[in-house]
Amino acid sequence: MPLDLTGQPLIDRSDFQQLLATGTFGRWAEQAISLHTKGYCLVDLGTSEWLDKIDGVVNALQPRLEAELQLWESGESGPPRLQDGWIDHGSIRALALEPVVLDLLHHLYGREPFAFQTLNFAVGSEQHFHSDAVHFHSYPHGFMCGVWIALQDVQAESGPLIYFPGSHRLPYLSARSLGLDREAVMGEAHPQRLFEPSWQQAVSDHGFEKQQFLPKRGELLIWHANLLHGGEPVQEKTSRRWSQVNHYFFANCLYTTPMRNFGAREGGTCLRNPFDLAKGAARYSQADWRDVNLMQSRA
Repeated sequence: MPLDLTGQPLIDRSDFQQLLATGTFGRWAEQAISLHTKGYCLVDLGTSEWLDKIDGVVNALQPRLEAELQLWESGESGPPRLQDGWIDHGSIRALALEPVVLDLLHHLYGREPFAFQTLNFAVGSEQHFHSDAVHFHSYPHGFMCGVWIALQDVQAESGPLIYFPGSHRLPYLSARSLGLDREAVMGEAHPQRLFEPSWQQAVSDHGFEKQQFLPKRGELLIWHANLLHGGEPVQEKTSRRWSQVNHYFFANCLYTTPMRNFGAREGGTCLRNPFDLAKGAARYSQADWRDVNLMQSRA
């Protein structure tokens, strides 16, 4: 399998059709086509071992989130979620490091993937649609993706995941590209809100059509770094939508938080040294971080 030598993920390259014809993507050709053209792809691992791993995550999460779910049902809190539950639960870590998924991502992107974050949900997130690439991104562009795993069959009333096919081809956004003021961004508790009007306008201008993801237990959806996605409103608060999201970066990149990237006078680019779940440490050692002068900016 050829590695990326162009500074672009293989699924984003202009010679994608040639790569496809020469068998670059191996058994993952169907997923490569979908990710290239639509910005997402579907995967069904479909093994009993995989389903056993999924059930292990749900069994670990149910007691962990029980109190928060009671508050959610009574209207006293928002939808509960668990960030980086892999720290305490080996079952969550195992899903993030599933060898088949890592092999798939390596074939699609041409670089070694590494998981840097997990999120677990018991109910729909009800998030406004957004691009993950304002929260975490890379130089070169595009070397980040999300993997959404259904830990149960998902029903329409539970607030399913939504996405807008084709929206991954929109320009990447940052606070700098939108001319957002540093003080305004840093003073906003949820700075994603400052980007939402731009995404709403883009969906309207381009006529992107919303789709819902109603998977069966064990199915995965992989999305491009820039695909617009979110969560539908939950219609029945007693319903559950057990799921896990794994976020991956890829090797040999710089990593950044674009919603905190400003002009040079306001702090410049916000670089980050992401955690690598498999290593159990930050991706760059302290020595490597110093050697390549990857000092975090004021942003």
